[in-house]
Amino acid sequence: MARADEMADQLKGSILGSLGSEAEETIFRGEKPPKNPAKRAQWVKDAIGNLDKVVDEKTRVEIMHTNGVNCANHNVGVVKAALTRRGKFDSLEVFIDAEISKPHAGTSLEREGNALILSYHPKEFKRPVRCFCGLVNSLPEGETMSQTYCQCSVAFVKTWWSKVVGKPVNVKLLESSITGSDECRFRITW
Repeated sequence: MARADEMADQLKGSILGSLGSEAEETIFRGEKPPKNPAKRAQWVKDAIGNLDKVVDEKTRVEIMHTNGVNCANHNVGVVKAALTRRGKFDSLEVFIDAEISKPHAGTSLEREGNALILSYHPKEFKRPVRCFCGLVNSLPEGETMSQTYCQCSVAFVKTWWSKVVGKPVNVKLLESSITGSDECRFRITW
């Protein structure tokens, strides 16, 4: 099964796992995720829009956080690479300084008081996209979707940084590329 197919199944499972199988018709309209990336992005957009209509905000956030943690656990290589980089430095502060001075392609990290601001610049990736997430990165230019979906990324960033820092962190979404910004920005505190 292709990676995007797995991600779509995971999203569907997170939603139906919380709401029950009877929500399949309401949220997904009985449709399976399309194979075409642009159509799949639209399928996700429609499903999240339907979720917004029928579920309270707290439940939506919990569902998408569950999906984000599952995504981080599935993409364990990203976290392991960060932990490997972290292990090369004597302190967390020196590691953060190194991450700030040598950001990964399409990302940046900066200090803002006691917080870190992590930014994704999806249009600066080797292959410019709308979003870092493979499920919605083919959303057509100019089309936006609900910020509910971005709570998945909040949980992904929280999982990643909690492991790197070695204790729980708080993550707040500041802006998002699929809701109209040019970048995704997260405030990380602990």
